[in-house]
Amino acid sequence: MRTTSQYADPAATQTYRFTRLQRLMVAHGVLILFMTLVAGLGLWMSLVGGFEFIPGSVIEFQIPGTPEGWARAHRGTPLNAFMVIAVALILPGLGFSARAQSLLGWTIVATGWSNTVFYFFSNFAQNRGLTFGANHFGPGSIESFIALAPAYFFGVLSMVGLIVIARKAFRDEEPSQTAPGAMPVTASRTDARMHESVG
Repeated sequence: MRTTSQYADPAATQTYRFTRLQRLMVAHGVLILFMTLVAGLGLWMSLVGGFEFIPGSVIEFQIPGTPEGWARAHRGTPLNAFMVIAVALILPGLGFSARAQSLLGWTIVATGWSNTVFYFFSNFAQNRGLTFGANHFGPGSIESFIALAPAYFFGVLSMVGLIVIARKAFRDEEPSQTAPGAMPVTASRTDARMHESVG
């Protein structure tokens, strides 16, 4: 008796490979995730007031920022990493052109990094990087400008980009088989041939 594996379509069992854009986006997402660990290290040293290079012996020093600011960076940075990676995984399957994928993908990457910069530099700014000038937390500074300017710009762009992606997904269109990164839809045809052969 012939096994079902003999009816399998070789194309259906091919390993799915990331496009170059996906690989680059995932790489940036992982690097942003690495910055989460850096923020965690900053939180640790800020709380301890130094670093314990040798067990039982803490070398005391102060680093910029506050424990609360480092904690915010430690919590917020991974969300940006996950955003970049999530968009990288879904973008090719929605039927966008190569140019649209590139534009949307790099906008999200830039947003992830600009938000990461915001978390770090807002911790160094007296006004928490929430405004370019003074607010009730403190005066503006070069640190607050570096924190807010890219996050402000790419934050607006990413909001538009995510709406475009969601709108495309809600249309429920079958992605073109020639679209960059599109996965071949062969499973249904394989199942049909299997049923016909068994029947």
